[in-house]
Amino acid sequence: MTSRFHFAHAFWFRVPLKLLVITMAAFALVSLAPAFTEGTASDRERALFGIGVALAFIVMGSVLLAAINESYIDLDDRALAVRFEGFFGLVVPLADIAEVRMVDPRPRWRYRLGLSSDFRERVCASHGGQIVELRLAAPVPAQLWPRRLAVRRLWLGVPDAGAFIAELRRRSPAPRALALPASG
Repeated sequence: MTSRFHFAHAFWFRVPLKLLVITMAAFALVSLAPAFTEGTASDRERALFGIGVALAFIVMGSVLLAAINESYIDLDDRALAVRFEGFFGLVVPLADIAEVRMVDPRPRWRYRLGLSSDFRERVCASHGGQIVELRLAAPVPAQLWPRRLAVRRLWLGVPDAGAFIAELRRRSPAPRALALPASG
């Protein structure tokens, strides 16, 4: 049976994006309305193009909002699968997890705002919550556009970090080999 852990909700991003999409749509319609009521034929053509641009922006914003909702960690008896937004996914065999620990990164705000990386070996996926570091025994290839990384450290911001670590330890093939040092 698979256990699923969700990342914190990205309210810091979702609310401004919704406001931006609504404001853009309202501004586009209000500013383009005179072209349809009292403008010439060329004004109407430009207005239709403007409405097309506004609709494309609304569609892209809606797709991005839907992609943000797809953030979770699935944990079964063989592997840990991370799906963060619509932009990052990674599957790590449980046997490849060498160490699990809580980390307190500095500056904290930098690691609370989505997906980040050091572009060498670490990927951080977080919208808040305590950050759990997984150190991997063997690098796992991952696509973090535009680069491919050999991930050796994975930072996951999980709201219920204690339950996540306990479940990870319970499902690990060799739970005693899975080191759980204190926070640091």
